Amino acid sequence: MTELITAIPVYNGERFLGATLDSVARQTRMPDRVVIFDNGSTDRTLEMVRNHPTLRCEVRQNETNLGVLGNANRCLSLAAETRFLHLLMADDILLPDFFKKLIPALSQVEGRGLGYTHNEEINGAGVVIGPRVRRPGGPARQVGMVEFLARQAQAATILLPAVVLKCDYQPPVCLFEDLPQVADGLFLAEWGHRTGNVTEVPEYLCQYRLSDFNASTRHVTQLQYFVRDEWRMMEKIRHWIPEPALARWTRLWKLRCLFGARAEVKRQMFAATKPEYAREIRATSRQTVGPLATLLGVAAVNARDCLWRLRGHATRSDQIRGFQLPSANPAKK
Repeated sequence: MTELITAIPVYNGERFLGATLDSVARQTRMPDRVVIFDNGSTDRTLEMVRNHPTLRCEVRQNETNLGVLGNANRCLSLAAETRFLHLLMADDILLPDFFKKLIPALSQVEGRGLGYTHNEEINGAGVVIGPRVRRPGGPARQVGMVEFLARQAQAATILLPAVVLKCDYQPPVCLFEDLPQVADGLFLAEWGHRTGNVTEVPEYLCQYRLSDFNASTRHVTQLQYFVRDEWRMMEKIRHWIPEPALARWTRLWKLRCLFGARAEVKRQMFAATKPEYAREIRATSRQTVGPLATLLGVAAVNARDCLWRLRGHATRSDQIRGFQLPSANPAKK
């Protein structure tokens, strides 16, 4: 039986796919199978896959374009065929020891679960641009469910390319829901919640690409995806966190204020270029979590920015005022 499968969903991915395939080919512990799920590409995607000099891939072509999440769910159909399943987006990069470090740690877990590593952020040219503050390393560890779900609920989510799912030759425990901007964060939270096993390897072994071609970048001008769905994710995950009633009430208010703060940062992205949209973001925050939580969230953002300016640093709010709207190329579709 197959031990490890890497599944790559792709649509018109020729710009970055070569680097992604090369990163899989350089692994010190290779996947047993690499399966490409093509969503109806019209560029050189399939040519690049079939002509890769060293990596041999299976290709499965969808009869129609299933969308990003539909194609990701098709990748999950491989769960029952393997012990470990890795979903790799067609523009992200694995560092050479990704599987070598993560698979042995995840093998120690009884039953199904997930394991993840830390990730760097790269731009379209492949240059590392983050994180600004790197988390400390250390040995692999089991992550407590309260810690894991609390972080996911706060949208401080682990990222899908840095995750391996332990399937144990069984069907997936959940699928991606139709929440394009936050579907991966919710999916991983639900997988961890349902299996009860989360393993962290605290090394930077994956690179997540940030570019105008990201599907998530294209959603920023759609209020439902960019703002409202985030609260739906927060609320759903919050109910999975095992804690007493008072702690649940406290967490609810913490998440409300966090949502207000995140909405304020998003509002600032468009305050100069799309003022009407910026006003809609503020109004949506008030309708979703209430005026008080929105006010407290705005105050927290302003206080943080003031403190950073006093220290002579550029703030996140300063940086996003130069935000550029994405191109229309749906590279991850």
